[in-house]
Amino acid sequence: MNRRQTGLLALLAVAAVSLALWMRAGSPHQDLRQVMDRHGLGRGVIAYGVPGKPFTLVRMGAREEDRFAYYSLSKPMTAAVALTLAHEGTISLGDEIEGASVAQILRHAGGWDRELDGDPIEGVNEPSRCTDIQAPPRQFAPGTRAAYSNLGYCLLGHLIEQRTGESFENVVRRLLPEAQGMSYRPALGPAGGWSGTIAQYYRFASRPVDPEALVRPAYAPEGAFYAMGWKVLDNGTLAHYGMYDPNGYSIVFKQPGWVAVGLFTGRPADGDAARDSLLNVLSGYR
Repeated sequence: MNRRQTGLLALLAVAAVSLALWMRAGSPHQDLRQVMDRHGLGRGVIAYGVPGKPFTLVRMGAREEDRFAYYSLSKPMTAAVALTLAHEGTISLGDEIEGASVAQILRHAGGWDRELDGDPIEGVNEPSRCTDIQAPPRQFAPGTRAAYSNLGYCLLGHLIEQRTGESFENVVRRLLPEAQGMSYRPALGPAGGWSGTIAQYYRFASRPVDPEALVRPAYAPEGAFYAMGWKVLDNGTLAHYGMYDPNGYSIVFKQPGWVAVGLFTGRPADGDAARDSLLNVLSGYR
C-alpha cells in the first residue's frame, strides 16, 4: 500500500469517526422528536442546565421568546408563595380551609377527588375567578390519601387573598420576582393561571425548594408521592406537568444540580406517560 492510499484510508477513518460522533451527538434530538410525535406534541422549546447558570436551549420548531400557558406548572409557584407567607407568619400550614389544612391542600390531600365528582375549575370562565369557587362536599377525609385537586389550590388562593388583603396575582408578583413579565388568567388562578416564556419559568424552577415542602406524608409511606406543589417520583426527581386544553403541555423536572423545563403545543393522551418519556430522553442532555 503506497503513501497516497494510506493517507486516503486515514482520511476515511477520520470521517467515519466524525460521522459516528455527529450521529451520537444528534441522537438525543432525534429521540426527543420521536417522543414528541408519540405523545401528540407539536412544536416545543426546552431549557435545561445547572441552577444559577445560563441554560441550554433546545428549539423544536418554537422560539425562546414564544409564550406558552404553564397550566399546572403554576402549582409549584403557588406552593412557594404559601410557604413564604407561612414563614412570615401571614398564614400557617395548619390553618384550615373548609376542614382541610393548608399543608394537606398543597399535597392534594384536602378531600376532593375530581375522578369521583368532577373538577369545578372546568366550569370557570372569565371574568370569573377560580379563587371565588365555593367548596363542594368532599369525597374522603382530609389527610388520609391524595387525589389531584385544582380546587384545593383555588381555595388556598382565596385564603391568601383574605390574609394579605391583596389579589392573589399581586401577592405572587410581589413575592416571586420571576413572575414579573408573566401573564395571569384568573379563571385558572393558583391552580393553573400563569403563562409566559421558557426563560421566565426556568428562572423560577431554578430556585431552591423549601425542604419543608418535600416531607413525605404518613399516608404515602413508599413510592412516588405528592409533595407541596411538586410530585416526587420514585427516583427522587421533582416533577410537575400541566395540560388543560388541546393547545399545550408543560413539564418541569428538578434533580440535584439540574433543572429542565419543556413547553409544547399539543396534548398527550396520557400526561404521566409523556412525563416519564420526556424525563428519560432529557436525562440524556445532562
